[in-house]
Amino acid sequence: MSNNWMEHYWHPVGTAKDVGEQPKQFFLLGRRLVIYRNGSELVALDDTCVHRGAALSNGRVEDGVISCPYHGWQYDATGQCVHIPSLPDGAPPVSSRIRVNSHQVREEYGLVWVAMTDQARNFPSWPENAWSSSDYHVFMVGTYRWKANAARTVENAMDFSHFDFVHKGYTDLADGPVIKPYEVSVEDYGLRYVYDDTVLLRDYQLYFPYVIHDKKTVISASAGGTWSEKTATREGDTTILTFIAAPISDSDTIIYSFIARNHSLDVSDEQMASGFDEIMEQDRLIVESQQPIEIPDSIQDEIHQRCPDAASLAYRRLLAEARKI
Repeated sequence: MSNNWMEHYWHPVGTAKDVGEQPKQFFLLGRRLVIYRNGSELVALDDTCVHRGAALSNGRVEDGVISCPYHGWQYDATGQCVHIPSLPDGAPPVSSRIRVNSHQVREEYGLVWVAMTDQARNFPSWPENAWSSSDYHVFMVGTYRWKANAARTVENAMDFSHFDFVHKGYTDLADGPVIKPYEVSVEDYGLRYVYDDTVLLRDYQLYFPYVIHDKKTVISASAGGTWSEKTATREGDTTILTFIAAPISDSDTIIYSFIARNHSLDVSDEQMASGFDEIMEQDRLIVESQQPIEIPDSIQDEIHQRCPDAASLAYRRLLAEARKI
């Protein structure tokens, strides 16, 4: 399946701490990238010297110029070759055609993001502006690498009808496994849908294609609650779980997970994250077992239930439209 449509979106390739002044190799959409810091700016290039295909990430950066480790060809931050050491003094200037592809790159939410085209779609944001709001505390729980397709991992994060089976004792729905009707709306950024399980109002926002926020607000105070609400007991207490899937290849995905909350600010992040790894592992075992690896092109290729699968069906329709690009 072609990945061309995915090039029109922003994807994270690593954390901000992963990128320094010397080059480092990353992977996105099955391609090698080299990324480094040039002063206050980030540089993202194809990690392939146009001379003999060596990885530029094995070279060095000096004064913002990266040198290939094989024959010393040098490239500036735009990907333009600016020096070929084997040419004698007085040789004509290096042709402007000798260059490696450069890509848009930015640092947001503690991650480094890359867009493969200049016509990238809107950058994903955060519900309630939680990332920047003083009312919320946000932290990264961790990163998880799954041998799975990114769309499968996101569809799993969107789906709450599996909670009473895969995550029993962790994230069970308060009123049981029978899914009540709910509406899914198509937004300019992707999808939004809300589910009321009598204790929690679960407000999902999908920033297409691979960013999903699950904002859970207590609407009926009760003892216990689900895993992420173990300290949320008052009406209005809100916990936002965020999953950002990075498509390394068609069958390899890195998931960056975050928790935001407007309650229990005296509780440590470690305590809040306790149990999260177990939940992710429960999901990983399921998603890595799914066949085919990619979500099928046709809606008819798998069987659906209109009500429980409403969000998933809407997501698949967006995928089908995007694949036409």
